[in-house]
Amino acid sequence: MKFVRSSRKRRKIKMASELVAMIYQTLVEIWQALKEPNIWIRIGLSAILLLMLIGLSLWQRTNLESKLVWSFLRGFLQVVLFGSFLTVIFGIQKIWMQFLILLFMSAFAAFTNYQSYHYPKVLLIGLLAITASTMFIMSIVIFSGAIFAAIPNLPFKIEGIIPYPPQGEFVIPMGSMVISSAMRMSGIALERAKSDIIKSRGKIEAALALGDSPKNAVKTILKDSYKASLLPTINRVATLGIVSLPGLMSGMIIGGVPPIEAAVYQVVIFLMLLSAAFIASITTNMLFTKQFFTKREQINLVFLNELAQLEQKKAEERKNRQEKRRSWWRRKKQTEENQK
Repeated sequence: MKFVRSSRKRRKIKMASELVAMIYQTLVEIWQALKEPNIWIRIGLSAILLLMLIGLSLWQRTNLESKLVWSFLRGFLQVVLFGSFLTVIFGIQKIWMQFLILLFMSAFAAFTNYQSYHYPKVLLIGLLAITASTMFIMSIVIFSGAIFAAIPNLPFKIEGIIPYPPQGEFVIPMGSMVISSAMRMSGIALERAKSDIIKSRGKIEAALALGDSPKNAVKTILKDSYKASLLPTINRVATLGIVSLPGLMSGMIIGGVPPIEAAVYQVVIFLMLLSAAFIASITTNMLFTKQFFTKREQINLVFLNELAQLEQKKAEERKNRQEKRRSWWRRKKQTEENQK
């Protein structure tokens, strides 16, 4: 028992030391990069545009000069810090740590959805939907060899684009795209399912009265929800190469990857996004629609009342924001007239 505890302790100390060494190396690289004169020359050249914006602001009397300077300085610091953070993340080569980062990103995406849709249990539903779709899709892509090449101990050889084992610089950006797609489609499916079920309440109650199950009563309604959430992504896939040339594919071609491999990579990415969107939509609708019905397979009036109160609260907040915006414009117009 003592041996197991000591081995765990040594493992934790080793992991912590590796992380500290990685952070230290990153800070050293940032410091060396900032010592290069070319970087400050580029910043100075970009500051010319800032001076032009300040001049335009003074000319039009928008009083945005201080905000422009502050935004420029703040954005510069944020980009440097974010770049150093990405350097640490991209250096992670252990798959379980990469999946842990994706799990954190999924939780943050679910919280973001919750801020937009304050419905009961939406945080848990979003967390399950986004996490399940992301982990499932990323596991298939990583361990199947669709993109990452030459997985060892297989009876056949797979020639992918990215070497195996995958590094954080590949897994994290791909996972972020999948999480973003799942988050967006989960929110669309949630809002569409809610509005359609409320509009079709009479039809659902009639179906339940005739002995139909809640699952069958909302089946046709959920089909429209799936279509609304998936059609934009499907249309993007259908127009690849003719209407739109995605930035990812263009960047890979500029970076020296053969166009055919870049095209295959882009198609795989879009299929990942579409699959994640579909799984997230299905999971969201399955979990969310259960709240509309009681255990006796009747319409849950308590839940509908909660939704109605939330909608009323949203409408009041929207009205207050519009009123504040109108009053601000009136005060601004009056101030300009007084200055004249």
